[in-house]
Amino acid sequence: MADMVSKNYLNILQQLKERIRQARLRAVVAVNNELLTAFWEIGNTIRKQEKAEGWGNKTVERLANDLKTEFPDMNGLSPRNLRYMKEFVLAYPKFTILQRAVAKLNDNNKNPSFTILQQFVAKLPWGHNCTLLDKLKQPGERLFYAQKAIQNGWTRAMLVKQIESELHKQQGLLTNNFNISLPALRIGTGFTAF
Repeated sequence: MADMVSKNYLNILQQLKERIRQARLRAVVAVNNELLTAFWEIGNTIRKQEKAEGWGNKTVERLANDLKTEFPDMNGLSPRNLRYMKEFVLAYPKFTILQRAVAKLNDNNKNPSFTILQQFVAKLPWGHNCTLLDKLKQPGERLFYAQKAIQNGWTRAMLVKQIESELHKQQGLLTNNFNISLPALRIGTGFTAF
């Protein structure tokens, strides 16, 4: 009887631990989405003001200082980061629309690969996005690395390493001689698969 109660308890404990892990993961993803949306909106405001009023570096620096004063505990409000936010808007002009329609493809979108790119970008942390903006100018290359970073759980350092090694040029291009050097697999003839 005690073994059954103990086993039942362990099963319940395991289920609850998994539930907590999943909830924590969803919370991190939600926070990341909100931050990316806020950064996009800040960048869009800067872009519009620069276009309308000719804002320059001094205004961005002043804005960074004023925002940092208002939110002293928040990282990411440096002048350099505000410029990244503007670049983010230029690279992904429809980002907030995507965020509101989470993971839905817009049938009216004339460039579905752009929407797919934004879906991957929306799942990456801000630092990864800044790396993609810094290191890659082609949307197709950004898509490749964003997709691989998500699939493989790359850190930012690993993302940089893969970009610098030009993985996108190597992927799928490796030659091999497997078809002529390995014997064909024959089922039921004494060969065993490894």
